[in-house]
Amino acid sequence: MFKEIFLFEFKYGLKRPATYLFAAFLFSLSLLLAMAATGVFNLPQSDSLTTINSAHSVADYLISTNANALGLLNSIILISLIATAVQKDYQYGIHPLFFTKPISKGAYFFGRFLGAFSIAVLVFSFSITGLFLGCLAGYGHPNLGPFHIWNFLQPFLIFVVPNIFLQGIIYFSLTTFLRNTLVAYLFAIIILVLQFASGVLISDIDNKTLASLLEISGERAFIQVTEYWTPAQKNTLMLPFKNEILYNRLIWIGVALAVTGISFWKFRFSQFLQPLGLFKKTEKESVLILNKYESLADIPKVNIVHNLGNKIKRTLFLSWYELRKIVNSSFYIIICVLGLAITIIAVILSGNWQDEKTYPVTYTIIELIRGGFQFVLIIFIIFYSGTVIWKEKETKTDELIGVTPISNTSLFFSKFMGVVSAVLIILLISCLTGITIQLSEGFWDFSPNQYIVYILESTVIYGINIMLCMAIQSIFSNKYIGFFVSLVPILFLPIVLSVLKIENPILYFNNAGNSLPYSDMNGYGGKHFVWGIYKVYWLSFTLFLSVLGILVYYRGKEKGVFKRWRLNRSSSSSLKYISLFVLLGITAGTGYYIYSQNKIMNAGINSSKSELLEVKYEKEYKYLEQVPQPRVISVNAKIDIFPSKKAFDATVDFILKNKTKVPIDTLVVLYNGKGAPQFHYTILQPNRNFDLVKDDAEIGIRILKLHQAILPGDSIHFQMQLDYRQVGAFSNQESSIVENGTFFNNMYFISFGYDPSQELSSNIARKKHGLEEKQRTAPLEDTLARYNNYISNDADWLDFEATISTSSDQTAIAPGYLQKKWSEHDRNYFHYKMDSPILNFYAFQSARYEIRRSRWNDVNIEIYYHKGHEYNIEKMIESIKESLSYYTTHFGPYQHRQVRIIEFPRYRGFAQSFPNTIPYSEEIGFITRSEEGKDRIDMPFYVTAHEVAHQWWAHQVIGGKLQGSEMLSESMSQYSALMVMEKKYGRKAMKKFLKHELNDYLRRRTFENKKELPISRVEHQGYIYYSKGSLVLYALRDYLGEETLNSAIRTFLNKTRFQEPPYTTSTELIEEIRKVTPDSLQYLVTDLFDKITLYEKLCQRPQI
Repeated sequence: MFKEIFLFEFKYGLKRPATYLFAAFLFSLSLLLAMAATGVFNLPQSDSLTTINSAHSVADYLISTNANALGLLNSIILISLIATAVQKDYQYGIHPLFFTKPISKGAYFFGRFLGAFSIAVLVFSFSITGLFLGCLAGYGHPNLGPFHIWNFLQPFLIFVVPNIFLQGIIYFSLTTFLRNTLVAYLFAIIILVLQFASGVLISDIDNKTLASLLEISGERAFIQVTEYWTPAQKNTLMLPFKNEILYNRLIWIGVALAVTGISFWKFRFSQFLQPLGLFKKTEKESVLILNKYESLADIPKVNIVHNLGNKIKRTLFLSWYELRKIVNSSFYIIICVLGLAITIIAVILSGNWQDEKTYPVTYTIIELIRGGFQFVLIIFIIFYSGTVIWKEKETKTDELIGVTPISNTSLFFSKFMGVVSAVLIILLISCLTGITIQLSEGFWDFSPNQYIVYILESTVIYGINIMLCMAIQSIFSNKYIGFFVSLVPILFLPIVLSVLKIENPILYFNNAGNSLPYSDMNGYGGKHFVWGIYKVYWLSFTLFLSVLGILVYYRGKEKGVFKRWRLNRSSSSSLKYISLFVLLGITAGTGYYIYSQNKIMNAGINSSKSELLEVKYEKEYKYLEQVPQPRVISVNAKIDIFPSKKAFDATVDFILKNKTKVPIDTLVVLYNGKGAPQFHYTILQPNRNFDLVKDDAEIGIRILKLHQAILPGDSIHFQMQLDYRQVGAFSNQESSIVENGTFFNNMYFISFGYDPSQELSSNIARKKHGLEEKQRTAPLEDTLARYNNYISNDADWLDFEATISTSSDQTAIAPGYLQKKWSEHDRNYFHYKMDSPILNFYAFQSARYEIRRSRWNDVNIEIYYHKGHEYNIEKMIESIKESLSYYTTHFGPYQHRQVRIIEFPRYRGFAQSFPNTIPYSEEIGFITRSEEGKDRIDMPFYVTAHEVAHQWWAHQVIGGKLQGSEMLSESMSQYSALMVMEKKYGRKAMKKFLKHELNDYLRRRTFENKKELPISRVEHQGYIYYSKGSLVLYALRDYLGEETLNSAIRTFLNKTRFQEPPYTTSTELIEEIRKVTPDSLQYLVTDLFDKITLYEKLCQRPQI
């Protein structure tokens, strides 16, 4: 009988429409993504060294679509195809037949399961089919390698088939024994939670192997084995079925076989009579009084009143009933527990850089609880929205409900309110969890207002999701298809739109635009108006779908949508049809408003249009690269910042000097063009007569022909007047000019001369547009490139002066020394001036600051911070002092009389060193909490030391615009900070730091998209000049000795400090290092700087 049952189940699967729907979706998704990646669609593309059709890439795709949130789709498919193989016999009432037929337990159990399992494998095979055909459609693309069918089959057999078997048998067993698919969905959530936990576990570098073995899908094992593979290895090697991949697969296949054995052993045909229960409650016996009246005449007469008040009462009563059913269910309780578990795991194990955590300020806690509960809430909403709609049909009470005088509207919205109320309770629990976490860590400065806003926002967001899912379940005739369709707009449509570079925000379901996150400095950034507009749009849309769902709500046995509509038409008032048109009008109106405002914001320029503008810039103006230009030698800026309007006015006087040997009669001015409509230039002109040759506002380039040329050594003034204003109603997306915490630099101003960095950088895209390949930067041997430093094309060292005004409650800051401060017309004014030339690199800040002052020798130290962010100020001051002491002793004098750290909002997570001024994000320094220990490093201490080091490495020594220059600035700053940290924390802590740096270098080099280069030729490759730079220079220090290496560095710095063109190169520093390196170690200098050398430790002859 096994064969007959197996074939019956297999043929049944082939006849189900859901089978073809799932297969079509997986096929279409894979095909679409592969075609987008191989350039079949005319979309912007970036360079990559990794081929798309390698075994590694195929495995990466298959695993990523089976892990984390994306794995939810697979769970729905597996539960639909496999879990109900036995349960449907009970559902359709045919199970008694199996009690009277001579069918063995093995034939029935394995026939049902393996038949459904075969269908599932067939359905999921469409993923690799779509992937293969998508790659084939893009044949000839640079990122396609040789086609081998085994590249597609091997990852499928290693990862997908075992996962189908494991998850399938678990879902099958749970549903068979408990006769409830809800339990299978619950276990699907548990699997995803375990995957999340394994992801959090690897935040500690020492836990990676353990996480790779415990993670169920094989994702972590795959990453662990291939983490350090170079692009060449990814393109050519098959997946090694050994080490963590082998152990992971064996562990979980063993678990699957064990579950299979236990399930088969426990299975009984009598199970149909009494299903098992997870949480059985002992019910008290009750005596049912059938009739307490003597006669029918004694029964009170009931007058049924169908007015609005009674309808509302009825709806509220039903919603209370639904809420009680939900919160008393085991599923709901476990959802709450899982949300708490995820949050607690995230709090315990989460860290940012080097395992550092932040102080539990309210917004960080809210982000943790939002992340912890968001995932399980989405799953709860999708599943329970279907459960409440289909509950009556599954419990066979739908006919009783169908004849009651309760309208479809009351039924629908009572269920909606019940689910929303259940979600609201979870949100309240999450807030209590957050407050408890804060109090448990001794943090009492929590903000109730932020929790209230979080609850209100989340209720609206989840309410919209609930309404969508319930509307879909009401419209479709199959619960599992309803689950599947509900996932499409919530999870998968954003992925497809992103891949296809479709950026229209009205297509991304339930989004709220590019609003800024909460910041202690800047609050919500005025986001709620825009947020509200988006939510009105999505709420009206989901209400429209809900009305459609009500019109076709199940009342009877009709399944088809149109049949149900005809059945309900007699009880549907004209008000519902009117509301459809009204809601459709609101959706269309708000959608158009959102679309138009975003078009105003970006001037209609998307990524595709931006690529075309870059092509136009190069093709039409490349010749200007050979036109000599004067250099900026002085900047005098007058800046008026208007924080409440998120605006500023700038009048800047540039002095331009002809440093060439030929007269200059043409000026090329680059400014922000139509792609940045916030910029309004009212004056762009020199103090000499000129003719306007060309003004291309689309690109942002202006060509001026001077009546009188600038002679060699001569100079002119050039004035720029800029009014920066937010445009449109959606201006809250701007992160630089804000109400409290403005921070912008001279990139907002104009520049002079053709700028190659604005050309199209992707070589794949360049080939498409007929352009030659482009290097990231000029080669090390290019002597002409040394006449520009790597920061600026149009200046060397310049004089700087600025007068800044801001609102009366704020302090404005720029590089330089404060000359004068005054108040006028309810505004504060500050005049800053540098006493020595600086690079063409300066910034302006304004906020409501508290100030902490200190002093090191004759250097003033000032920390400008947001009130309440005092946590790390003393550590920053200590780091500044230690850094100044070490750097002045070993490298040379500090060129300024002050060091200032200025906090800015968390929208950008970095610190940046300008002349004697260091803007510093609140997120990475001011609220970071580090627990000092023998093997730990304080992040604020490290970052501060690195940024102070830039006052030597960049602001004293700057390399030319060619390869290797970032080694001189970033790698040397890393080395300098390492020495300061070692003095503070000891060598043991440095080993852990360098372990992270090694891991970061080895991991990130695998994603190189052009070519990995030796550090002496580094090209904007952060993993090289940061991570490898730390390793190289620290190792060299160990070999040569600290004093020896520092003597070479000091000699190099003395030769190149404040150097005029031609600028220095990495080669000159390496030459100084070679001078102090003994002959026996010259090979080491070559290996470290001029080659890509990896070392592997081998133990050949162990001795005791």
